[in-house]
Amino acid sequence: MNINILGYNIFAKGGTSRSNINLIKSFLKNGNNVNYFNILDFESDDITRLIIHEGINNNNVQFYKFDDFIKIVAGDLLIITREELFIYAKEVNQKNKKIKIIGEIHGPLEYIDDSLDLGLEYIDSIRVSTDTIKEKFIKKYKYNSVFSQYVNAEHIDLKRKPINTKRNLLIKARFEDNIKDISYVIKLINYIVKNTDRNDIQLYIIGYGPSELLYKNLVKYYNLQNNVHINEKEPLNYIYISSSPYETLGYSILETLARGNRALIYPGDDNVLEEVYSQYNGIKFLEKNIRKDSVLITSILDSKYTKADREEDVQKLKATFLNSNYSSEYVNNLKNIINNNNMSKEFFFKNKYGKKFVLKSREKNELKNLNKKKEQFKKMKSLPILNKIFSNKVLNNKLKEHYKQKETNLYKQKLNEIIPQANKVFIESFHGNNFSGDPKYIALGIKNFFKDKEVFVSSINSLVDIEIRNHGFKPVRFGSKDYIEKFRMSKYIFINGNSWDKVYKHKDQVFIQTWHGFPLKKMVGDLGNKKERNHQLSQFKPRMYKWDYLITSSNVNSMLLSSAFQLHDNNELKVLEYGAPKNEYLLKFQTDEEWRRLQRKYLFKEDTRKKYILYCPTWRNQKRSQVTSIDLKQLLGYLPNEYEIIVKLHPNESSLRPQYNNLDKRIHCFYNEFVDIQELYILSDIMITDYSSTIFDFAHLNKPILLLQEDTEDYKNSIGFYFNIFELGDFPIASLNEYKLALQIKHIKNIDYTKLINRLMSLDSDGSTYKILKEIFYK
Repeated sequence: MNINILGYNIFAKGGTSRSNINLIKSFLKNGNNVNYFNILDFESDDITRLIIHEGINNNNVQFYKFDDFIKIVAGDLLIITREELFIYAKEVNQKNKKIKIIGEIHGPLEYIDDSLDLGLEYIDSIRVSTDTIKEKFIKKYKYNSVFSQYVNAEHIDLKRKPINTKRNLLIKARFEDNIKDISYVIKLINYIVKNTDRNDIQLYIIGYGPSELLYKNLVKYYNLQNNVHINEKEPLNYIYISSSPYETLGYSILETLARGNRALIYPGDDNVLEEVYSQYNGIKFLEKNIRKDSVLITSILDSKYTKADREEDVQKLKATFLNSNYSSEYVNNLKNIINNNNMSKEFFFKNKYGKKFVLKSREKNELKNLNKKKEQFKKMKSLPILNKIFSNKVLNNKLKEHYKQKETNLYKQKLNEIIPQANKVFIESFHGNNFSGDPKYIALGIKNFFKDKEVFVSSINSLVDIEIRNHGFKPVRFGSKDYIEKFRMSKYIFINGNSWDKVYKHKDQVFIQTWHGFPLKKMVGDLGNKKERNHQLSQFKPRMYKWDYLITSSNVNSMLLSSAFQLHDNNELKVLEYGAPKNEYLLKFQTDEEWRRLQRKYLFKEDTRKKYILYCPTWRNQKRSQVTSIDLKQLLGYLPNEYEIIVKLHPNESSLRPQYNNLDKRIHCFYNEFVDIQELYILSDIMITDYSSTIFDFAHLNKPILLLQEDTEDYKNSIGFYFNIFELGDFPIASLNEYKLALQIKHIKNIDYTKLINRLMSLDSDGSTYKILKEIFYK
């Protein structure tokens, strides 16, 4: 047979490259001719190295750069080994009706973009790794011509001797945390080092990719420089770790087991790896539960991989993976699936893919012409004769406005091609700076009550990604092309601030504004300074007009926001006085179990004797080098050892984090990206703040709130307050003397804030989230 294989880059390291190399070898061994077509450019030296390193010294194999369809259509069988390349099957099929075409699925189905055209109507069959993936593929794509067969693993070097280690763990993977979740393992090692006597444990991480800086920052953040080693010399004896949410086989796992090492692997959210590896003694499964997994790691390090267990594994590996007839079985699987399947290439396969974010040809030409005119204008402006005319400010501004308006209209036309879908929801908290507040708890409510909805969550960086993924959601990078696509295809948009202007709003979208705090300080339309008030209103009101719903906690809350934002000008807006979902969490989870969970999450320890003081300073407009005149280290010196301070900085002052985090081992200042302040409320025994809206949420817990009055009069005169908070509850003034403040903290008791809650937050309740979602989704 003449076999053609189309791949992305066989000369790069990776599982798909290894699979393609093994596939070539297997077909050559059976006397076939093989032509491999590479999408990326390569040099002749690349072929030489591949032949030498892999022992492919055979006249029946040729390597080509895929430039056209002339050579690739001439053959009996075409195997396409990357999902994005399946679309080429159409052209091949049109030029050669007789050639059989197989598409290989190497990545998890969950990572295949729903908008990707797989061209399945031109493909004879799809190969996947397991029966579970086969059934999922058939169900998802309504395509029955699928067979399951592991990738060829003839390259593995099977050793009979079991390998044991007392301390070494190894990860070898691409540094792409959204796919590999290596950050979880780093966090797990941190927990083990800080809570067990196994501080000698060593984790080696080998690889490359965009998340390398993230891993280095996490190692530094957790102070694990003596325990976690990135791209250092690989140990000989180790236990391999894989924490990927999805894998189809995991060559590194298989190679590890073949050499005689054991592996700790996450079975996958789809349990595919459990299906593949559950029969082996050398494999144990992680649960993605810090406490349980820490016990598992220490127990496997303390146990032995025996000769008897190893011999049993060797026999199973031989039977399953060392298949000398791989290519023959491969071809037979294709023949059988075609003979047993009624679908032909003429079968009309209807894909229901979402619209890609692309310009129509007409719009491309219009934009091209617009840019051409802009360049012509620049050239004309440089001519001496016309320079005086075009230097006229009024004319110049008019032309700029005209160009900008035309460009905006074209851009909006492009966006409007993406039709919002009722099953898709977009969540954004603080412009993607973290995953917290009402948007977070609404997302969790959707996950709990409306499982048919697909939820996308805005994220500004890889730290926020981690927190979003920990809750089972898909992070979308703020400002990216993917962000624009996901935002515009979502019918429901939940935000707690202003939306990004560049994404605009589709006429069928529903914007739900939760706002991010009960106002004590005057805002926007209520500011005393007329110039600043008018400036903020001109910026704010166009964004406010997009809102369809506003969530509030009381009629007073509604009244204040209406005044500040001039809500009466938005006739389409409906105010839902149903309470704040973030405070429903506070009301439901004041438990010892939740407190311990949060201590593990933030402090990486379990010690019920600890008492935490939460300090939440309000952001000031001007830059400052410290957030308070109080010496926090001196304050702790006057307090018993069980007291520790958590400094929660405003995101605009996050640059001060290292300064406060390094003051003392009893002072903690976390990455804002990791922080949900509602959780810190549960964890803390007392809060110190100034004019922050944190007062109103924290009051639900009836824990003492000390008010810091360092610049109250200045703030009152420049910004102003809506009401006198001291008339609504007992708010002791925090002493600016460290010794006296320590006495206050030690002797203060819980305070009843019922009056404040009844007046300002009366509608916060257990059930707020469902009530909001029911109103919006069932309308």
